[in-house]
Amino acid sequence: MTPKTLARAAMAVAAALLTGACSTASGSETAGSTGAPAPAPARLTYALPADPARMVLPATGAESRWTQGLDAFGQQVASSVTADCAREHGFALPEQVPPAFISYSNLPDLAFLGRHGFGHGAEVPGPGSARSRQPAGSPGSVASPSQAETPAPLVSPAPGESGSPAPAKSGSPAQIRDCQTRGSAAAGKVRGVYLPLQKRWFGELATTRDDPAAEAIAALPRCLAKQGYRVRDEDAFFSLVDSRLMTASSADFARVDTTLGSAYATCMRPVEAVREPARRALRERFLADNAQEIRALRAALVPALRRAEKEYGIRLAFPAP
Repeated sequence: MTPKTLARAAMAVAAALLTGACSTASGSETAGSTGAPAPAPARLTYALPADPARMVLPATGAESRWTQGLDAFGQQVASSVTADCAREHGFALPEQVPPAFISYSNLPDLAFLGRHGFGHGAEVPGPGSARSRQPAGSPGSVASPSQAETPAPLVSPAPGESGSPAPAKSGSPAQIRDCQTRGSAAAGKVRGVYLPLQKRWFGELATTRDDPAAEAIAALPRCLAKQGYRVRDEDAFFSLVDSRLMTASSADFARVDTTLGSAYATCMRPVEAVREPARRALRERFLADNAQEIRALRAALVPALRRAEKEYGIRLAFPAP
């Protein structure tokens, strides 16, 4: 069981939103016309947490950035292996949605949302970019959490070793499936180190969604109404976010997005002030109940990720505000 994802833009202003938040009703907005500056570009950081288990078992929105990076790394491995397979067999793949950092609605990163909104995330470096293929031991790979860099733009897949461009011939459905299967298998090997434990943690995490924050959740519509958004609950607000961002013009997108993100962050702070201590306490119990597996995870995770970085030429990166 994985948490629902917050509404987000995948690539650019005109791209379709990526969302897993199930909306129960669409709200009506009465505000959002006030000016808001365009958000500063989101950055990347390469710093790992002191405890690797926090990448797998996040308890706060800020910690979820490590989890987003871990998720995106698996996507990158699958994409890279799939592309290499297609080049090896001399055909081009159909256009794919690029890897992305996807937020979790069960762990709202209010600092990030308040600054960037729902549709302005950090870009995952594309295959072939200098940052994506920088060795793990290079400068910055063990930077402190406050040290971050502006991400490189998405680029086309790197050509084969010969330097020749990717072939134009289309692959058959069977060929494409075979390469995608190879990509999924490679990603599965990386994820296998942590995914079974993470799935169990996300299941536990869901129990803190509304309880003990029921009172704070009940006040959320009133707070959003003060911000100018009349919705009956959080899901209805997500529906409104989807609608507003999908219909916003390119010129107005940043203002609309930042205003929505700021309103949500403001109104969710009292909720998260209750949930975060409850989630941390829950994680302490989870760590104690699964002590043997946690020890194995702490010993194996970072070495497995570093091996994958070297094998696939992809650098593990995380979004930063």
